[in-house]
Amino acid sequence: MQFRRRAKHHAAVEAGALSDILFFLMLFFLIMSTLASPTAIKLLLPKATTGHTVPKHLINIAVTADNKIYIEKTELDLTALQGTLEAEKVKNDNATVVLRCDKSQTVDKLIQVVDAINKAKLPLVIATEKAQ
Repeated sequence: MQFRRRAKHHAAVEAGALSDILFFLMLFFLIMSTLASPTAIKLLLPKATTGHTVPKHLINIAVTADNKIYIEKTELDLTALQGTLEAEKVKNDNATVVLRCDKSQTVDKLIQVVDAINKAKLPLVIATEKAQ
C-alpha cells in the first residue's frame, strides 16, 4: 500500500494594504502635530534683531488688532486680566508672562496690559519675530 503525501498549505497574510494604511496614519498624525500650535491666535509680531528664549513656566498673553486680550485661548477684559495673573502667580511662583501684541495695536493699549502685569509682580517678556 502506497501512501501519498498531501501537499502542505501554508497560511499567508497579505500585508501590502496594511503598510499603506500605516503610512497614511503616520502622515496624518505628522500633519496634525505641525498644525497644533500653543499660540493659535494669529498676530503680526514686530521684528527684533536680538532676543532670548525663556525656559520658565509661561503665561501667554495676546493682544489682537481688534483690542481683544487673551490669556492662552481665553478672552478677558483688562480688569479681569490682573486678577487672573495674580491667581496664576499663586499657582506657580516662577511664572513668566510672554506678551504677544499685534504690531498695529496702539502703545496705549500695550502699556495698559504691561501695567496689569507689573501690578501682579510677574516678569515680562515681549514676543517679537526674528528679523533677517
